[in-house]
Amino acid sequence: MKQFERRVRSEKALLEAASALIKEVGCAKTTLSEIMERTGLSKGAIYHYIKSKDELFAKVLEARIHETNEKFFEKMGKSKEDMTDPIDVLSESFEAINHPKDVVNQILLYFIGRNEQKKAKEALREFDQWMFEFSKLWIVSGQKNGVISEQIDANQTAELFVLMSSGFRMRNVHSGSKYEFNTCQFTAMMKDLFRKDPVLLK
Repeated sequence: MKQFERRVRSEKALLEAASALIKEVGCAKTTLSEIMERTGLSKGAIYHYIKSKDELFAKVLEARIHETNEKFFEKMGKSKEDMTDPIDVLSESFEAINHPKDVVNQILLYFIGRNEQKKAKEALREFDQWMFEFSKLWIVSGQKNGVISEQIDANQTAELFVLMSSGFRMRNVHSGSKYEFNTCQFTAMMKDLFRKDPVLLK
């Protein structure tokens, strides 16, 4: 039991140190040597848990996904009156896109630049799949609770969220300019769509 607890603490320390360094200096400048120094773990101990920096970043991304999923399931099963508006929950992920220092944004952009590497490609594919499933789950739960029209096609709308999030993220990389259509306008448009006769029909 002590060995298991030690492993959990060590993995948590790795993820927290990696996240902090990514915020401070970015993915490219984050090194395993710096992580060793911050966590107090030896090189051998670190390589016992991960084999490369890319694998560590993928685990950080996975941990963030689990955190979001846990928050979602806490809200599942609520009544229509108590249920958080699905579009408000989905819009939280879009708001994070506007922050360049956001850890998820930085890791995703780092992996895009390393798309030829197997671990990076797998991490990007898994994140897109999660984003799709997460969006679809909220849409379907909203339909079951009567806050989203059942005429909305959950699959198409979830794919739209994935495409738009990727587009906003990439645009923020190469331009700091303000645009007429941003994440706020997009979520407002989707909220309006969910309340009216839908365009994305089954």
